Amino acid sequence: MKNILVIGSANMDLTIFTDRMPKLGETVTGYDFSLNCGGKGANQAVAAAKLGGSVSFIGALGKDAYGETLLGNFKQNNIRFEGVVSDKVSTGTASITVVGGDNFIILNEGANGIVTPELIEEKADLIKESDFLIMQLEIPAESVARAAEIAKSGGTAVVINPAPMKEMPDSLFAATDIMIPNEHEAELLTGIEVRSKADAERAIKAIKSKGVGTVIITLGEKGCVYNVGEEIFEHPAENANVVDTTSAGDTFIGALCVKLSEEEGIHNAVSFASKAAAITVSRKGASASIPYAYEIK
Repeated sequence: MKNILVIGSANMDLTIFTDRMPKLGETVTGYDFSLNCGGKGANQAVAAAKLGGSVSFIGALGKDAYGETLLGNFKQNNIRFEGVVSDKVSTGTASITVVGGDNFIILNEGANGIVTPELIEEKADLIKESDFLIMQLEIPAESVARAAEIAKSGGTAVVINPAPMKEMPDSLFAATDIMIPNEHEAELLTGIEVRSKADAERAIKAIKSKGVGTVIITLGEKGCVYNVGEEIFEHPAENANVVDTTSAGDTFIGALCVKLSEEEGIHNAVSFASKAAAITVSRKGASASIPYAYEIK
């Protein structure tokens, strides 16, 4: 089994459901409030682990109750925590409001901000020893860029989820083997409004022109569009009873990398990832909603 390393964010998600979003200055009643282990990095690590991967995680937590809970979540899912726990900052949090299955998120980066290039340098050997490196943009962009550079020098495949969108250096694109944006992130990356397969194809070509090998644009209920070399493929979404879309994209990414680490082709990996994401959206919560491999089989 190949090794998957995730470098990224770990948050405690404070989630509440409501029937509609409040207007400015208005208060509305919500329900089903919960605390869930989350953060895009942690979610992607949990997805890869629950779906059969051998996973390590580099990130930062505060020395507080939320940090202890997140450490317990990593241990429960057999994820090797290789990051830091600091008493100088609090654990990152995300305030999530779910309306009709869609979510609106406000982040407080907390300890995620101390995943610095210096920490990345300390973990260079671990990065080079891994077969796949998964990263997002909820930690400092310069740390992501440095980790990708180290990975590239060691022959580690680099997978980037450009979320939340922020400016990325050209060197990061050039070091990326697989980039997985959703339609909104693809539009921010390229200026192309992605509403159809044709739009997605143009966006993929624009991102590839920056040096990225494979681009997979996820389109929610419309599935995804991706390239193999210069050829473009479309994969429909699986039927799902949508309850909460939180961590659906993270599940897709973790699942995809597991299958690629098992030397499955990209088509089979995308199909597996789509099934996993469909199960995730049918459940409430972040990492708790991610399925195990046996559920997909």
